Amino acid sequence: MTSAPALRIALVSYEFPPAVAIGGIGTYAWEAARMLAAGGHQVAVFAAGDSRTLGQEPAQHFGVVVHRIAACDRQQFRHLLPAVFAKEHQCCPFDVVESPEVGAEAEAVCCQFPELPLVVKLHTSSHLLQRLGSDQAFWTQRLRVFLGGLRRGRLVWLPRAESSPEHRLERVFTTHADAVAAPSAAIASVVQRDWALDPQRTDVFPLPFRPNPALLALPLPDRLDTIGFLGRLETRKGIFDLARAVLPLLTRYPWLHLRLIGPSWPTERGDSFTWLRDCFHSVLAQVSFRGAIPAEGIGEELAACSVVVLPSRWESFGLVCAESMAAGRLVIGSSAGGMAEMIQDGVNGYLVPPRSPRLIRRLLERLIHDSAPIRPLAAAGRARILELLEPQRVLPLQLANYHRAIAQA
Repeated sequence: MTSAPALRIALVSYEFPPAVAIGGIGTYAWEAARMLAAGGHQVAVFAAGDSRTLGQEPAQHFGVVVHRIAACDRQQFRHLLPAVFAKEHQCCPFDVVESPEVGAEAEAVCCQFPELPLVVKLHTSSHLLQRLGSDQAFWTQRLRVFLGGLRRGRLVWLPRAESSPEHRLERVFTTHADAVAAPSAAIASVVQRDWALDPQRTDVFPLPFRPNPALLALPLPDRLDTIGFLGRLETRKGIFDLARAVLPLLTRYPWLHLRLIGPSWPTERGDSFTWLRDCFHSVLAQVSFRGAIPAEGIGEELAACSVVVLPSRWESFGLVCAESMAAGRLVIGSSAGGMAEMIQDGVNGYLVPPRSPRLIRRLLERLIHDSAPIRPLAAAGRARILELLEPQRVLPLQLANYHRAIAQA
C-alpha cells in the first residue's frame, strides 16, 4: 500500500487482453493496471472488445474494473468512449486519466472534461510507425511518383505521416497533456524534437514487467544451436536484416536452426511469411515458423532458443527484449531506441546498430566458435530485467507522474 491517498485512475487503452491483444500497448496496460491496483489504487480500464464473449474479465481477479467498448478500430473507439466514460466519471470522479499517444484515444474525453488531469503515455506514434516501417522499396516508390509527376509537369508526392490528420491529432493531444510519460529516454528525445514537447513536462521511467514464472524457470543456455526471433515479422522489427545475417550461417552450419516466433505481417515486399520462405528455400528444414503464440506459450518457445536476435530499426521500449532476457536467453538487440537502455553491451547482452546484417552475422559466428560468454551474459540479462522493471520500483515513479499531472491541471 502507498502512504499517499489512493487515486482513482482511468486507464484508456484500445488494446487490453484478452479481448484485444495486439502488441506492447496492451501488454503495458495489463501490467500497469495490475501494478496500480496492487498498490492500493482504484483502477478502471476503458478498452475495446465485447465482455459478453469473455465472461469474467481476468483483470477483475486483481481488483481492476474493465469497461469494454465494442469498436472495430481506434477511431470508432475514440468516438464511442465519451458516453461510457462520462457515466463512470459523473458517478464517481476520476483523479487522473492516462491514454496512449497512439490514436489520441482519450482526446474526446478530455474535450468533454477539460478539468480532468491527463497523462499521455508515449509508445510509438503514427508518424514514427510509418517512418520506421518503410523499407527502401517505399522510398523508391516515392521517387517514381515524384518523377512521374515531373514528366506531366506537376509536383506530386505521396503523403507523409507527418502531414496526416491522425498525426496532427496525436501531436496536439500529446503537447496539451498535463504530463507525459516516456518509457525510455530515446522516445522522449524523439518526441521532444519532432513535436517541440517541453522536456520539463516529461517523466522518463520504464514500463513495469512481471515475468511469467515459466520464463524464470528456464535453464540458462551454454552453447549456440538455435537462433530465435520474437515479435511481428515486419520491416521495422528488422526481420529482413536478420534473414540476410542468418542465411549464410544456416548454409555453413547444417546443425544450426532459426526459430521465428511471431505472426506474419504485410510489408512492402508482400506477406512476410512468403518472402522469408522464399529467402530460406535452400535451408528450409533448419527454419521453424512458429506464428503467433499466446502469452502462456512464450516460455516454451524461448526454451528452444539459445540466443534471441532483435534487430529492430527502432523501439520505444522493447517488451520482447525484456521477455527474452527474463527467460535467460542471451539477447542481441538493437542499439536504436529503448533496448539500449536495458542491455549493457558486453555486460548482459549485445547491441548492434540497426540495418547491420554483417555485424549480426559476425557476432553470431563468434558465439558459435566461442560459447563461453553465452551463459554468464544470459544470467546477467535476467538479473538486469528483474531489477530494472520490478513493479515495486516502477510504481512510485508512475504515481509521481500522475501527481505531476494533477498539480498542473
